[in-house]
Amino acid sequence: MKKIKSLFLLLAVMALTLSSCADESPVNNTTNTDASISLRTTLRQIKKTIGTAGRDGSGDQATCFNFVYPITLSYNNGTVIEVNSYDGLIALLEAETENFYLEGIQFPFQVQEEMTITTINNEDEFMALVQSCGFDTIDEDIYVFNCYQAVYPFSVINQDNQTIVINNETDLYNLFASPNSNSDDYIVDFVYPISLIKDNQTVQANNIYELFDLMDQCEGDTDCICTADYNPVCVNDGMGGVITFGNQCLATCAGYTEADFVDCGIISPANFGGLLGTCFQLSYPVQVAYQGALVTVNNDGELLQYYDASVEQLPDFHYPVQVIDTPVSSISITSAAQFSQFINTHCN
Repeated sequence: MKKIKSLFLLLAVMALTLSSCADESPVNNTTNTDASISLRTTLRQIKKTIGTAGRDGSGDQATCFNFVYPITLSYNNGTVIEVNSYDGLIALLEAETENFYLEGIQFPFQVQEEMTITTINNEDEFMALVQSCGFDTIDEDIYVFNCYQAVYPFSVINQDNQTIVINNETDLYNLFASPNSNSDDYIVDFVYPISLIKDNQTVQANNIYELFDLMDQCEGDTDCICTADYNPVCVNDGMGGVITFGNQCLATCAGYTEADFVDCGIISPANFGGLLGTCFQLSYPVQVAYQGALVTVNNDGELLQYYDASVEQLPDFHYPVQVIDTPVSSISITSAAQFSQFINTHCN
């Protein structure tokens, strides 16, 4: 009880620093809120505006939409609070710690995009809004780490509240690219702790706040800005295993050097026709060389007319080609060897 009183006192002191229209106050803890990865994604985006648009009077329009206040939020310890203004929300964000952070929101709530007011009824609608705004989502961050490499296995929680074990990069790819999954599927959260490798050192995230914080630190590392080109390299992990990186820059940012590189074992992929449109998709149009001519094809059906399924080799593409590897991203393939390694890594 003493801790709860102290918490309420802290929140009350914070409220006194705000204007009269920003009277943030705890509410009855029986109020229903839902843990929301979309909320944390939005708060992360708002934090990026603090010190720029966030404090110059322009409000949260810099984040693509405004919350229509008041909104009801909850902390990771279950404390529920009503937030009445953008300034009040900023004050709460500035007071967050890895042990005490905003985690949930009460549905429905409203947002304003330019002159339009929209009601957000659930997490799916909130995530659709976040994705339409182009915010960095957890899915993109975990799949394309610029300076961290995830340590396998780890587990994620999906929209159906199912726990899925990710044993390797192929499992991670299939989580996003499975033809049996909804294209709007997204990670709701992770089973913590989750471990990451940077500079040959393992760091651990114990909750979503710490994980996002590690990602933000990675974004600030100007020496580790890598392209999305797929030119895979493999390294010894020091424990008898092999880790595949999308390109040399990603491997270097994870702390490995050329002395650690090993042969990825590139071989010609089998069953290209069966994998096309299921394990991966192509961004059309593409061009292929066929009987001495360069032919433009516009869909899978046309491409398969120029593919000989009796031989285990790729169509004779005119590179580069864009391969859609998840519902939210694509990569540029610049050679047959790279395409083969991509298929062997993601489809086996």
